[in-house]
Amino acid sequence: MSGPGADELGPEEFARLHTRLLGLAYRMLGGWADAEDVAAETWLRWHTSRPDDLVHPQAWLTTVATRLSLDRWRTLARRREDYVGPWLPEPIDPGRLPHETVEQRESLAFGLLHLMERLTSDERAVYVLRYAFDHSFAEIAEMLGRTPASCRQLAHRARARVAPDGVGGSRSAQRALLDRLVAAIADGRAGDAVAMITEDAVLISDGGGKVKSALRPILGPDKIVRFLVGISRAVPGATLTAIDVNAGAALLLRQGAERRLLRIDTRDGAISAVHLVGNPDKLDRLELPA
Repeated sequence: MSGPGADELGPEEFARLHTRLLGLAYRMLGGWADAEDVAAETWLRWHTSRPDDLVHPQAWLTTVATRLSLDRWRTLARRREDYVGPWLPEPIDPGRLPHETVEQRESLAFGLLHLMERLTSDERAVYVLRYAFDHSFAEIAEMLGRTPASCRQLAHRARARVAPDGVGGSRSAQRALLDRLVAAIADGRAGDAVAMITEDAVLISDGGGKVKSALRPILGPDKIVRFLVGISRAVPGATLTAIDVNAGAALLLRQGAERRLLRIDTRDGAISAVHLVGNPDKLDRLELPA
């Protein structure tokens, strides 16, 4: 690989660190283009601003990328106040982060990234640095200009706000339930579909004002199934393709130029959340089967 910093660090080290910067910024911001911008700016500062006596490149780069992500997060939070309908993260092909470990992939779960929208910017930064990248609280404190005690408290609050909901279940469980749900709806077995969904389940549809979607979350199994039946009738003959996004399973619905991504979270063998991404801006960068 060639690119910024490759000559100084060597191609393998640069590739590993570049993956790290992208993975950190994507988890912080929920969008791939934003993550690429943060990584590019971080490498620019590597060339122009790094100390001459720098001993630990990874720590310095992580600190810069974290602070840039925090600045961008605050800007994006203001823009999202004008977003049409609910906002969902941009789904990505996990192959975009080739140097991440299996353990790190758990923190890439789509449902978890959505739940992280509940967190403050500092809570999110501490959560990502601690549980996705295994930094100590002392290291995080230095990156954020805080004390280790305050970072520990932020991590505790963050876990309390997202951990009870889990991270969406295993890929195999998601795939099995997703296939059964779609089959039941296609066969007109609405009762069977309702039975697969928990009573407290929620469906969130993100069209971004560019495709027709629900402008508010849909609550409860009956309403969720009715909405999905309506979608199936609106796109008769749509092709369905099984794909993997983030750390889980999904289905791509295609009819002509229109595409929608359907994914679920599972809990105790049932569907606990349904996410439908239709905003084309969030699907254009996803590497989809032909």
